[in-house]
Amino acid sequence: MSNKFQITTGNFANVAKYKRAGYHCVSIALTSKYFQGDRFKPLMPDWSYMKAPLDEYTKKFNDGLKKLDARKIGNDLHRISGGKNVVLLCHEKQSEFCHRHLVAKWLETELNIEVKELGKMEVKIYPIHFS
Repeated sequence: MSNKFQITTGNFANVAKYKRAGYHCVSIALTSKYFQGDRFKPLMPDWSYMKAPLDEYTKKFNDGLKKLDARKIGNDLHRISGGKNVVLLCHEKQSEFCHRHLVAKWLETELNIEVKELGKMEVKIYPIHFS
């Protein structure tokens, strides 16, 4: 995994912006009806606790993350993206609880990296002038 490779998080509502900015979008949601990109099962929650109270859900999800090798996850995401920066996607808005925030915290701790939430991301497009 390259030092320049970044893992970020965001939601499906902003996929077009992420793609325009050059990110490789990867779903970590159990469902993604309209998303036509890569899906990454190891970081998806389990159906068995989807309706559990938040504290129970968080504990079970974090317990599942502890069974994973963060370095392998990072390398797998790097490979899937062809070396492009990755945005891990789910449904919830930036300000709402989502398992992607748990994933981000876990990756930050395990890999000693920063995993930013891209949120609504304002993408500036500059005109190209040819001489």
